[in-house]
Amino acid sequence: MRVLFVGDAISGKVILEEIKKVGELVALAVPDRDQKKLLNNELLTIKTSKINETSIIDKLKSLNIDLLINFNSSIILSKDLLSCLTIGGINFHPGLLPRYAGSNVHQWAMLDNERWSGVTIHVIEGKIDAGPILHVSKTEILMADTGLTLFIKLIRLGSQLIAQLLPKIAKEGFVFSKPQKFSNRKFFLKSKKVERQINFNQNVLNVHRFIQALNYRPAISPLGHSFIDAPLSAIEPVRIEVAENTLPSDAVPGEILQIDKKCVSIACKDGSIDIKKFWFENKLVGAIDGATASGMRVGQIM
Repeated sequence: MRVLFVGDAISGKVILEEIKKVGELVALAVPDRDQKKLLNNELLTIKTSKINETSIIDKLKSLNIDLLINFNSSIILSKDLLSCLTIGGINFHPGLLPRYAGSNVHQWAMLDNERWSGVTIHVIEGKIDAGPILHVSKTEILMADTGLTLFIKLIRLGSQLIAQLLPKIAKEGFVFSKPQKFSNRKFFLKSKKVERQINFNQNVLNVHRFIQALNYRPAISPLGHSFIDAPLSAIEPVRIEVAENTLPSDAVPGEILQIDKKCVSIACKDGSIDIKKFWFENKLVGAIDGATASGMRVGQIM
């Protein structure tokens, strides 16, 4: 089986190793940032941004490629490219299809307070994230998960799943795939935005999940970062816990209950959030430093 790998070859190392066992890697299409790291004079290596160009497709046709693997890449592959594949193309999707199709779906699953996220490996067809499903694997969204840590888990899970599927695809093609049922399909556009200001007037677990879903630090969150609209400056909480102590009966949602070296504690409807670290001016800061810089005081309502 002759394979073209498209996307993140660094995170997809286990896939590349499995390709060598079941067939031959004949070409790589990777982002500009990875080209120097993966330079191989014996292997056709192209930029993912150019993969749909006619001249590139002509080169790929001459390689008699059986399977294309699109891994951790948002590139939309042209019909001309897909038509030159003997078996076809497969895609790694960091979400459970068909319910979570589109972009940044791991974060949307967290924002929807789902218990489970997961990975779908599916056949690539004309409609985005709509091809027949080859395999689905779930993973529980933990309290400790942030948008970033969940995505990293899904990348690792996806690379393992594709590696496990390759021997079967080499023998059977896609005959074992199952069509998606679109009755409960939701498609999330890349441009879809979320209101990022934290609303403390809700259950504490919902507040905790909201902050965690948008937390990608030290990287940049695809959906933007949550923030508290404090008196002097907006500030992002990044290390948080649900407080163990009972919420005072007279506490108002959004009220700052405590500021000390340990945390800034803010009331929600049925509990409080302890903020241990903030992200401010592009660095991690402690509770007191964050509160001082943003103008927080005990008794204020955020």
